[in-house]
Amino acid sequence: MTQPPTRITLASDRYERLAQIRDCFPQASGPDLSPAWQGGRASALARLSAVDAEDYARSRNQLTGAATGLSPYLRHGCLSLQETMADVQARFGKHSHKLAAELSYRDYFRQVWYRFGEAIMQPMESPKVGLGDKPMPDFIAQGFTGLVCMDEIVRQLQQHGYVHNHARMWFAAYVVHWLKVDWRQAADWFETQLLDGDTASNHLSWQWISSSFSSKPYIFNKENLTKFGGESWCQQCRVSCPFEGSYEQLYQQLFTEAVVAPPPAHHIKPPPPTPKGVASLVWIHDEMLSPTHALCAFNLPAVFIFDPALYQHWPLKRLQFMADCLAEMPGVDIWLGQTNQVLARLAQGRIITQNTPQQALKQAAAGLDIEWRTEPVLTETPLSDHQLMRFSRYWKAVEPSLTRGLCTN
Repeated sequence: MTQPPTRITLASDRYERLAQIRDCFPQASGPDLSPAWQGGRASALARLSAVDAEDYARSRNQLTGAATGLSPYLRHGCLSLQETMADVQARFGKHSHKLAAELSYRDYFRQVWYRFGEAIMQPMESPKVGLGDKPMPDFIAQGFTGLVCMDEIVRQLQQHGYVHNHARMWFAAYVVHWLKVDWRQAADWFETQLLDGDTASNHLSWQWISSSFSSKPYIFNKENLTKFGGESWCQQCRVSCPFEGSYEQLYQQLFTEAVVAPPPAHHIKPPPPTPKGVASLVWIHDEMLSPTHALCAFNLPAVFIFDPALYQHWPLKRLQFMADCLAEMPGVDIWLGQTNQVLARLAQGRIITQNTPQQALKQAAAGLDIEWRTEPVLTETPLSDHQLMRFSRYWKAVEPSLTRGLCTN
């Protein structure tokens, strides 16, 4: 039986607040939020101020390199992509170029999601190699692959909800190309573990690994793994390494089956918003968790809803991260219940919120009078479907406007 919606007052004490979320979501998986992470704009700004774009450019591919750690804050709206880009460019000028390009991936993936909708959940184009269709094996989540490197990546993922991008690539390649798991199942599972889980960034990256959103599959070898920081893993490993060999040797071992082209993807474009009536309520959803969000400045009641239908599959640590964010937003009423029920109860007219490509959020509020306000964009450069099918094409189009005034020589 569905429980009636209830209003929540988040505890000011953080440990009590984390326990509070644990009680609200008793079936949420995984450990509490790691002490290494705390949600909210204050923590986001502290991390942003610590970013060194020059160090990032030099060391970003190393597991111990200068990763920014900004992705969970960008994903949940604690920071906007626009202010983040402006900050690093103002502080580092031409030396911000590499970081600017990497930040732009978030805008790129989001634009692809807006343009093609739920088609990103299926192959965007024919894979360039034969792919497997095996289900995600239980031993992955249990951390019993027998390979120290992969088990350690899974441990970090489940403990912290965050792993280095290079480790994400190695893991995805191992699961898709060595184990022949269906990339869609693997991507779905991986996203449910992430603190920074974003469907477009996650699923399109898995497609890039698989070669259904790139010109070739991504693979790696032991030399690559040790070069970028996996030496200690290899030293501890006691099994025959499946990654030993040259790229040519591994390619021949992994890709012997014929390529089977998937059916063409249906490119789904969201319908335009249809605002009606007089605005009466601001709905704060999980991409808007900042007290400085433009819609928080409206002289209207604001509400956030912990909807079990939307969030029960998220790890506990991510729900607690969101609670940290919301604790810095005292003007927002927080509810536990079904989105549609809560909004229908509180709204006396039109509901205002930020537009999103998340169809689950839109379906949760189906039938209500909602104005989906366009979110700020990183660049006004118009982009074709062709340009959105490769980041290199996107970057060639947007780089001039994003780096104007910066000397890149």
